[in-house]
Amino acid sequence: MRLGVLVLVVGVLAFAGIYYQDQHVSAGPSMIDRQTQSAEAAVKKAPNNIGARLELAGAYQSAKRMDDALAQYKVILQADKKNRTALLGSGRILIAEGDLKAASAAYHRITDISAKGEFAAADPQLEEAHYFLGSILVTQGKNKEALTELGAALKIDKTDSDALYLMGVAQLKAGQPLLAVSALRQALLFVPTGWCEPYSQLALAYGKLGSAIQATYASGMADFCHKKPADAKRKLTTLITNKSPVAVDALLGLALMAETESNNTEAVSWYKQVLTLDRTNVSAISSLSRLGVTPTGSSTTQGPS
Repeated sequence: MRLGVLVLVVGVLAFAGIYYQDQHVSAGPSMIDRQTQSAEAAVKKAPNNIGARLELAGAYQSAKRMDDALAQYKVILQADKKNRTALLGSGRILIAEGDLKAASAAYHRITDISAKGEFAAADPQLEEAHYFLGSILVTQGKNKEALTELGAALKIDKTDSDALYLMGVAQLKAGQPLLAVSALRQALLFVPTGWCEPYSQLALAYGKLGSAIQATYASGMADFCHKKPADAKRKLTTLITNKSPVAVDALLGLALMAETESNNTEAVSWYKQVLTLDRTNVSAISSLSRLGVTPTGSSTTQGPS
C-alpha cells in the first residue's frame, strides 16, 4: 500500500513537472543583456573597430557594469587619445567612482583642444565637458574657478538648467547671493516643478540678502517639491494676503499645486487672480488656455471660488 501510494505521488509530481516545462516560457535574456551580448560579439569579430567598442562601453554602462565600461574606454583612448565620446564616458564613470582628478583630466583633454575650434560656440560635447569641470570644481570648493567653466558652458547653451543651477550654487558659495538669485530663477524657468534643490538654494540666497518675503516664497515652493503641500500653501497664502511684491509668484505656485492635485477649478481661480495683478502674465494666460478657459483677468477674490 505504501509503495503504491509512493509511486502515485511520484507520478503526479513528474506529470506536474512535465506540464510546467511544457507550458512555461522562459523570459530569456533582457533587452540590455541582448544588446551587451551583441556588442561583445561585434568587438570579438572586429577588435580594432572603435565604433563597436563605443557601443559595447555604452551597453556595459546601461547594465551598470562600470568597470567593464571604463576598461573599454581606456582601450579606445589608447588607439585614439582625442576620442571625445570615450573621454566624456570615462569622465562620468570616474566622477561616480570619486576619482575627480582623473575625471577632470579627461574633460580638460576636450576643452584644451576644442575651446578655439571653428564650431566651439555650438559644440554640445564641449559644453558637457565645461559643465562637468564646473561640477567637479564646485564639489572641491573651488567656486571662482567653477564659475569660469560654467560660464563657458552657458555660452554654448544658455538654456542648460543644470549649469544655471550650479552657477547659482557657486555664486552663493562665492558670496554673490544677488547673482545666485538670477541664475537659480533662470534654472527654474526651464524646470519649474519636480526639482527641489533650486528652490532650497533660492531660499538661502534670499536669506543672505535679507529678503524675508522672497525667502518665504522659495521655502514654500521647496515644501511643495518635498511633498509638504500643507506647509507650502500656508506660506504662499500669507504672501497673497499681504499683497507682497511676490504675490504673483505665490499665486502661480498655488495654481501649480492645485493642478498637481487635479483640482482644475481651484487652479483656474488662482490663475485669474494672477491676471488681476498682471494682465499680461504669460504663464497665467497660457495655463488658462490649456485648461480650456478664456483669460479675462476679472477675478477679484482672495481665495479659490
